[in-house]
Amino acid sequence: MKIIVFTQGLYGERIYRNLSRRSDWTLGEVKMPRSLPPLPEEPEEILGGLGISGGWDILLFLGESPSAAMLIPDAARLCGVEAVIAPVDRYSWLPLGLEHQLAAELREMGVEAIFPRPFCSLTPRGDGPVDRFAERFGMPKLRIEVEGDIIRHVEVLRGAPCGSTWFMAERLPGTRVGEAPERGGLLVQIYPCLASRDIEPPFDDAPIHISARLAMRAIERALRETRSGVGL
Repeated sequence: MKIIVFTQGLYGERIYRNLSRRSDWTLGEVKMPRSLPPLPEEPEEILGGLGISGGWDILLFLGESPSAAMLIPDAARLCGVEAVIAPVDRYSWLPLGLEHQLAAELREMGVEAIFPRPFCSLTPRGDGPVDRFAERFGMPKLRIEVEGDIIRHVEVLRGAPCGSTWFMAERLPGTRVGEAPERGGLLVQIYPCLASRDIEPPFDDAPIHISARLAMRAIERALRETRSGVGL
């Protein structure tokens, strides 16, 4: 699979590095300017100087401003993609109204689009390139080995694109089973992710807290499967 990744700062660059390290897909990175006009009137002019080429399957858009998000339809057309994944880990980067506008434009272009809030909530939905991506990166999915009351090994079957799931998995061994979910949630929150820590719409919660709960549920689910012998 061929994925073109648009970044605009540390948030996107960290995700790009993690995907490069943990997949054998063909990845390309396009670094957007940090400063863009509030309403880009000539998106093709902005994008034209970034060395964009066609022939990609997915556009992974990791912009950090509404101005950058407005470039998504033109970027998708120039890259010739089948699908766009534009995660939202801070509401200010891509408000819901703008998301709905972009989704409609991409739908008219025949491009599948998904805007996971936060990125680590992404799960497979059926078929297509987004699902191939979501089988490996998105909502955490684990396999855990336990000896007595102690976690001995954690395997990441699907991890958060930022890398926090692997960070957590490396540090959970040696933890008591009863303490593992809470410790896992804490580890995700101290990982250097840039998900917002502010209470934000549409959840009235902080995206980093949602990420922590998703990790906790993954641990709880994996422990139940270990006890029942599923996957063993």
